[in-house]
Amino acid sequence: MQSWPTPNVGILGRWAPGIDSDAENEEAHRLVEDVVIQVFGRAAGIAERIRGDSPRRLYAFRCRDPKSPDAWVRTRHLAYRLAGEDDLDPIHKIDVIGIGNQYVIAGTHPSGAPYKWASGYDLADMVAADELERVDDAAIARFLEAFEEELTARGGVIINRRGGAAPGEERDHSAEDPIFPVRDIFDGLDRIPNSEANFPSRDDFVSILAKIRAALGSEAEGNREHVEAWATENPEWCPPEYFDKAWESLSRGVRVGRYALDEVFRRHGVFTSARADFPDDAHEVSKLIRADIEARKTAEAAAIDLFASTYVVSDVNYCRNEGTLQLRRREKPDSAFKGVDWWRYWDSDPNTAVLDAIHATGKYPATEKGFYAFLRDVRKRHPTCFFSGETLDPRYDRGVVVVEERPQGKPSHRLNMRFQSPVILAARQSPRCQKQAASDLETLLEFIGRVFGPDTNYELDTLAYMVQSGKRPGHLLFLVGEPGVGKSTYNHMLTAMFDGIGQGMGGQIDGTKLVNEGARRFALARVEGCRILSIKELPKGSTAHTMAQITSTLKQMVDPGADGDYFQIERKGKDIETVRNFMRVVITSNYETSLRVEENDRRIFYVRCGITIANKPDLAYYDRLNEVVSKPERLATLWRYLKTRDVRDYKPAKAPPVSDGKLEAQVTAMANPWERYAAAAIWLLRVSGREMFDVRELSDLMGALGDNEYRNTGGAVNDRSDFDFRAAKGPAQAALRYLSGQADKVGGGKDGRGYKIEGGTKRLPVIYALKGTKVAHRLASAGRDDVLDALDRDRDRNRLREDHPMQRFAGPVRLPES
Repeated sequence: MQSWPTPNVGILGRWAPGIDSDAENEEAHRLVEDVVIQVFGRAAGIAERIRGDSPRRLYAFRCRDPKSPDAWVRTRHLAYRLAGEDDLDPIHKIDVIGIGNQYVIAGTHPSGAPYKWASGYDLADMVAADELERVDDAAIARFLEAFEEELTARGGVIINRRGGAAPGEERDHSAEDPIFPVRDIFDGLDRIPNSEANFPSRDDFVSILAKIRAALGSEAEGNREHVEAWATENPEWCPPEYFDKAWESLSRGVRVGRYALDEVFRRHGVFTSARADFPDDAHEVSKLIRADIEARKTAEAAAIDLFASTYVVSDVNYCRNEGTLQLRRREKPDSAFKGVDWWRYWDSDPNTAVLDAIHATGKYPATEKGFYAFLRDVRKRHPTCFFSGETLDPRYDRGVVVVEERPQGKPSHRLNMRFQSPVILAARQSPRCQKQAASDLETLLEFIGRVFGPDTNYELDTLAYMVQSGKRPGHLLFLVGEPGVGKSTYNHMLTAMFDGIGQGMGGQIDGTKLVNEGARRFALARVEGCRILSIKELPKGSTAHTMAQITSTLKQMVDPGADGDYFQIERKGKDIETVRNFMRVVITSNYETSLRVEENDRRIFYVRCGITIANKPDLAYYDRLNEVVSKPERLATLWRYLKTRDVRDYKPAKAPPVSDGKLEAQVTAMANPWERYAAAAIWLLRVSGREMFDVRELSDLMGALGDNEYRNTGGAVNDRSDFDFRAAKGPAQAALRYLSGQADKVGGGKDGRGYKIEGGTKRLPVIYALKGTKVAHRLASAGRDDVLDALDRDRDRNRLREDHPMQRFAGPVRLPES
């Protein structure tokens, strides 16, 4: 069998009728499958033939009584469309294969994909086990009736139906050898051209096609292109779409005998019958025919590919008042023109090479029908050439149709109108001067290192993740520092690199607009599709309510989960729109209190700029830096570096590192002074190397830090107090709860209130050990003497720093005399 051109095995529909579902998508497949289950039951024994990932299926049954004409299943054909489909969508079909027809049960589809049977529903296994469902023509009729009802209920429509007649009227010759060599058939046809004189009516033309099909037998479909070339030699008399329709109408059988074409030949004086004389060169002729067919297909595919690489097509959508099919050039997608006018050379496009190549194939006439026939072939080969809306997606080049999956229904196809930044475009090319590129990269990395200090690697990993994945990180960057040290330069560098600078590029927001409630609604109106949302110079002095709203809005946009993947924008005079979120939020400010940083925050990457007025480089440094940042071809060296940086261990949803600056911002944001000064005091103990303290020492430190804050704020903050924990209420209790999260009580006596002294009339202050220290574990169950000795040793070895490291509490820490 393997030596035969088509090593397939078939079975007769008289014995094993089948429902052949040529569904063109999953929705149509599910519809047919639902009706099969509805009519025959989920437990029915129905074999199911599949082919790769195709949605097409064949459901095989067993005839109730193959010897009884009353039980024979009649051949039928249905063509239909689902709700929302139009003439550009492929047509779905159902063929009932019964008496007089057959189908393949083992072998290979013409596409090259093997036929297989679904696991558990193999035809041979089910026949051997006598599990195959027995049906007759009435059962199949019930299925077709139920299918039409379900299709109509779902908004679909039947566009063609035929068949169901008694056996013997239609004949299927597709399994027969040609009546004589293929070359003789086409030699004879060449002497009888398809013209009005030879075949004056539609019936005459359909009749000769039926006779050609019968004569060619199993070679009919393989020579369809050759038959079409003969039939459409004069496209005015027989357009290609007319041939397609007539040829398809005969796909399941003809009502003529095998040798009817030979009779036509003889009536026209053509005596090339091969029944008596077979030439020896039939094989060579077949090769020539196949080569001609292959050449035609190659030319047609090349023309379609050329069109798809040059143009995109907007789908007709009357719901959006888009009733005219339009084309756009990919290189200039903001300009549209009528597709039919372009097809007829009725537009001003000076480049006609694409259209010339299409018409040169000879397959598509210069008519409106020819245009839509061409688009149907384009859709089959390049479905992403069609779009039904616009988007701004930074992951793709301008003019690309972006396909996005939707929870329900078909994926959306939207034309990307976003420009790529000049830096990204330049980075696709090798640098003109490798030496200069290396020097520029060193300059940029050195600048980033100055700004971010110990957090430099985390920042570079974040940028590399954005470059390599096209995704956003799960945090916002809050860069705080003195004026004129380089914060804006860094912000400008990110915007230029990811989005570009200029009209229609970049997403920059004036920080004052976020503070103003009226302007805040429209602040995000122009940031769709941006990679960097730059908020420059967020001011200070906002109310607690306003600051909380700003923080909440921004943190929602950086949520690493699905909730942050989309956000709403509002434009003046337009409806609120939900758009995709690709952004990293970058905030720069001269004021550390311009954004509230909550305790235990996991979404703000707080960085105090490492460049200060005191260590600021000279003007020549910034001149060199700006020279690199301002030129896309030079800034592209950083993009190339980030493209290859190893970020396998980077976790975008993980909280960013907590810098000293962020910790200070969290502490100073505490409204309760008891908690604020307790947190500042514990921080001083930690940086001094201390592991233990008692409540009295903590109270003294809190009082001293209250004095420092009062002094450093010029008296604006006056929360000074004695901070006595012995009668803790309200705010003091909150401080104790905070304390329990930072330290373990190791010296409290039996009742936890402190060791008793002087015969039990007095108590020592309760002693704590900072969590995470070795002494906290060692003293968990130690006695009084061991705890007191450990506290004395800790105080002797680790003297408190004289100056608090946090700016808000800076200055000598003056404790009361013991």
